[in-house]
Amino acid sequence: MRDIFIGITAASYSGNKGAAAMLQSSITQLYKKYGDRLNINLMSVYPEEDKEQLPFDFINITSTKPEQLIFIAFPLAVLYRIFKWCPPIKKLILKNKIINTYTKTDLVVDEAGIAFVDSRGFVMNTYAFICAAVPLLVGTPVVKYSQALGTFKNPYNKFLAKWILPKLKLVCARGQVTYDNLMGIGVKDNVKLCADGAFSMEDSEEWNKKVDEICANDSFFAGDVVGLSISSVVEKKCNKMNINYKDTMVSLVDYLNGQGYNVMLIANAARINSEKPRNNDLMVGDRIYADVANKDKVRWYHEEMDAEQIRAFIGKCHYLIASRFHAMIGSLEQKVPVLLIGWSHKYQEVLDMFELGQYAIDFSKLDINELKKSFEDFVSNEDEIRQKLDKNMDKVLESSRDNIRYISEVIDEIMDKPSKRPRLLDLKNPDKYIGEHIGCKKGYALDDNIRGNAASGGMVTALLCNMLKHGDIDGAWVTKTAFENGELTYKTYVATTEEEIKDASSSVYMNIPILKHIDVIRNFDGKVAVVMVPCMIRGLNAILEKDAALREKVVLKIGLYCSGTHSVKATTLSMEKSGITSENAERLYYRRGHWRGISSVIYKDKTEKQFSYAKTICAYKNAYYFENGSCMYCQDHFAKGSDISFGDIWLKEMKKEKIKHTSCVIRSDKAYEILNRAVAEGDIHAAHISSRDIVRSQKRALVFKFNAAKAKKNNAALDVSSKCKWNHKLAYKLAEKNKKYSEEHYDKLAKKPTWFIYYYMCFIRVLLSF
Repeated sequence: MRDIFIGITAASYSGNKGAAAMLQSSITQLYKKYGDRLNINLMSVYPEEDKEQLPFDFINITSTKPEQLIFIAFPLAVLYRIFKWCPPIKKLILKNKIINTYTKTDLVVDEAGIAFVDSRGFVMNTYAFICAAVPLLVGTPVVKYSQALGTFKNPYNKFLAKWILPKLKLVCARGQVTYDNLMGIGVKDNVKLCADGAFSMEDSEEWNKKVDEICANDSFFAGDVVGLSISSVVEKKCNKMNINYKDTMVSLVDYLNGQGYNVMLIANAARINSEKPRNNDLMVGDRIYADVANKDKVRWYHEEMDAEQIRAFIGKCHYLIASRFHAMIGSLEQKVPVLLIGWSHKYQEVLDMFELGQYAIDFSKLDINELKKSFEDFVSNEDEIRQKLDKNMDKVLESSRDNIRYISEVIDEIMDKPSKRPRLLDLKNPDKYIGEHIGCKKGYALDDNIRGNAASGGMVTALLCNMLKHGDIDGAWVTKTAFENGELTYKTYVATTEEEIKDASSSVYMNIPILKHIDVIRNFDGKVAVVMVPCMIRGLNAILEKDAALREKVVLKIGLYCSGTHSVKATTLSMEKSGITSENAERLYYRRGHWRGISSVIYKDKTEKQFSYAKTICAYKNAYYFENGSCMYCQDHFAKGSDISFGDIWLKEMKKEKIKHTSCVIRSDKAYEILNRAVAEGDIHAAHISSRDIVRSQKRALVFKFNAAKAKKNNAALDVSSKCKWNHKLAYKLAEKNKKYSEEHYDKLAKKPTWFIYYYMCFIRVLLSF
């Protein structure tokens, strides 16, 4: 099945750790359901900070700062909606990264904790509207993760909510008050009642262990600890009402210390490198800590903690007094009694799920004497509070998980819809090209020496070396170039040492009938891995079906992406045109170095001569000179019969990488296990890549095979489908003509300058690009 691309807006890992908790919860649950098919496009307001904190390699960050969204993306989304029928204008609009990302996204999950609330005012409600409107305008459906909504007494806020919310696929109301608010304005059909998504964030074993160690080594945590979650938001609201939030919190800490409690200050929103108070409680925390009377009985960590780390510390507290909503959620989930200082119905409706709504204090009534009284009443009812936490927790957790259950239903409905006819490639159905698979990765060998001779990232060589090291195989059936009597040829053998495997590194771009040498592994005493192009893999599979002994011997089949094989003449002519002699030559490396790389010939005296791969060998290959006939219409580009296949990533964004990467398509559990082991042991660096990007990375080859050729073998002749676009038809006809010309008029072709061949090849590639 194809990859799933989920956009997440109005949440980030940096800053508000409540948003981070919702992100962790939603992404983890989606990954459990969809596995490696899942790709997340995080529309981040803190892109640089979030990149440093990403916990998963399948998350892509798109900078979506408020000013970018409101003043650039929103107007462009409106224009996109109006002019999407006009390709030039549409193409220009898609240069905007926000718009481009949304058009490549299957579903957007809006994870704002609160939206369309009268008290948030014109700016914040407009922003909430635009967060949902931009993806809708470009045709991408939106759902709202569990959040607080309403009240809707303000006419402008009510208008925005009534206009946008019914257009969403799903709205998850975070509590009964929100649900009633939505019913009150007629938003009913797409609404589900779900507890806050952060309840279902899983604890982190790593952070639990680290926090256990901190607490074990600090006698402070041996006493009764009260956690105090402070808030820059509540402080700002208090300032507007001439309430001194900082001094009140200082007085509360001193009072709690006087009652025998140790106090831990908690910043549930933090941006360590920012002095701005938005989504940042560090400054108010510093001011409170500076003024407390007994610092020995107070702990304050001026740092940006992970959401799981905060929850682990809350779990060490006897009570929590919270001014941050998701600190409250963490406390409830840890079954730590919580007294709330808040400013919206969002606190009340969640506490009501536990029958604890009476333990919420409105910030407008913030007074130290009232706080003392409320805390004493709270403590006196501790047993009852804990009973209610136990009684209601399972039900609330299930309600929290309903968020992803309902969202998954929307995703499955979207995935079941047939995709529209694609212009070039069906990127919504990459399995059409790749075949069945269980995962895709991109990466490279971590050994510089391996990468030095590799045509790409050296992953195949590193994987084989790892298998040999662990005894999975006794050897690897490999092939490399050679020269005999001044003629370019090849050598195929079973490499039994890491040095021999590394020596065979680098691709070979000439037709090699390797199955003629099947006795190489038949006569080998031991288990082997094999490395082959797709057609050879298919032939090998046919042999293995009939030969049980050989089938037992072949442990892993490694395929190589292949756009077609060519006769040796494509290489020898390139050498001749570049002034490279084969006399006393020992070895040819087709490609070494970054991106396209450089071709080089090594001589017996260990000297080396280099020549341009892109403007010689690659030019002849990609203009389809010397092409093997059956390759013209072969659609097994990705070696579907292999356990794992590898190839280049020809994507513009990858050219910027300092180290060239290889991509791979994993088809068997055994291959996945071996690859993961090589990664864990530091032999290979690997990260997620979507199957859609793998298809994009081989775009022109696939357009030729699936669009331009659409060929059928008919009495040894090839027929171009009448449904092909004119440019694809022309590309195929030129390719067919060039193949025939190189076979029948080699001498004439040899006289043509390489610059002509190169630009002629570029013309054919352009024809395959639209």
